[in-house]
Amino acid sequence: MPANSFDVEFDKKGKVFNQAQVNAVLDAVPNLTDLFVISHGWNNNSAEARNLYDRFFNSLDAVRGLDLVTGLDGRTFGQLRVFWPSKKFEDSELIPGGGAAGMTTESDQALLDLLERLKSDSERLDVPAQDPQREAAITRAQELVPSLEQDAGARKEFVDTLRSILDRDAAHPEDGSEEFFEMDPEELFKALEEGVTAPGPTPQGGAAALGDAGGAAGLKELVSGTKAAARRIANFTTYYEMKERAGTVGRVGLSPVLRQIRQKNPDIRLHLIGHSFGGRVVTAAGDALDANTPKVTITLLQAAYSHNGLSEKFDQKNDGLFRKLLSEKRASGPILITHTKNDKAVGIAYPLASRLARVKAAAFGDENDPYGGMGRNGAQHTPEAQGNAGNLKPVGDEYTFAAGKVYNLKADQFIKDHSDVTGHQVAYALLHAIREG
Repeated sequence: MPANSFDVEFDKKGKVFNQAQVNAVLDAVPNLTDLFVISHGWNNNSAEARNLYDRFFNSLDAVRGLDLVTGLDGRTFGQLRVFWPSKKFEDSELIPGGGAAGMTTESDQALLDLLERLKSDSERLDVPAQDPQREAAITRAQELVPSLEQDAGARKEFVDTLRSILDRDAAHPEDGSEEFFEMDPEELFKALEEGVTAPGPTPQGGAAALGDAGGAAGLKELVSGTKAAARRIANFTTYYEMKERAGTVGRVGLSPVLRQIRQKNPDIRLHLIGHSFGGRVVTAAGDALDANTPKVTITLLQAAYSHNGLSEKFDQKNDGLFRKLLSEKRASGPILITHTKNDKAVGIAYPLASRLARVKAAAFGDENDPYGGMGRNGAQHTPEAQGNAGNLKPVGDEYTFAAGKVYNLKADQFIKDHSDVTGHQVAYALLHAIREG
């Protein structure tokens, strides 16, 4: 690990695991002008997170070495690398039906396997933890699987059991999570029993035939019925749990550390970078800062939260959960957001919310869907983003970013999937944001 690079680990409640790690950062920041603060998204071990960080900063160093971005001379950079206990999602698991194998056939085993994985919930990254109450609840959900199609009472108990392992306080209108808790279990099953078509490129390989013909090609999940609905309910349970945890780690854990850093060095520039659910971590951290906090940029790389998260009155009455980040200038910006139709993880996971809200459309998850994802569409209904849509550019092209603004950068050309976020083009855009921030 390079000099001026520091690991800080948080548990699932957002508590700093080792205060010595924070102390090491605080000892270093008086000698820094800039600090990168980066958070991984869905991972199941620290090695994957470290690999992401290493690749990202190697790209950043390589692009800085080209001397194409002026205005950075004399600045001293450090890295704060966040580690938190997120769950691992394979791309196949993010398909609403629970995997490519379950797209055309019903399978009790696919549902049972998904529930079995849901039993695992670590207190810390890499450190398995046993929760007898959680395991008992999910075991009961597994026992109900054979009865779901015939027994309304089993369907109700299945829903109530999965709800029981979640914290309802994180529910919000922007992503269908309020409906998840409020809907009658029978209505919830009905809402999720239909197949889903998500926008995007037609998949390669055996699933290619499931895409729509012509320009509307997407990934179509054809399975319908009670067991398919149950798998979608289990998938949404996992999504909701990671959504809630990412917000907790950012708000309760990371944001106080950022405050301590600023107390040690009031002039230090903070550059918050988040991939996937890590985008929610750093957004929540910035949102918990004081109004008019200067010198804070945010870069969201295929962020896994609602595209209305920063919005103003996205449904004519509700602001996005993190609206005050912008309206109160808790992060001065600029804020960069990469988004692409190539990201099936975000582009397919979020249509579940539309099903919950009974939104009817030919395809779900794009910018016209009230429940699309940030990494698929960028920030929607956000005044600070108006007029700032553009493309992620090749290295060498110029950007014009400004503080207080949000930039939706369409990345179809350079980001090929959810985890493809460490390319030189991403680093190049970030350096321009740093210069303006």
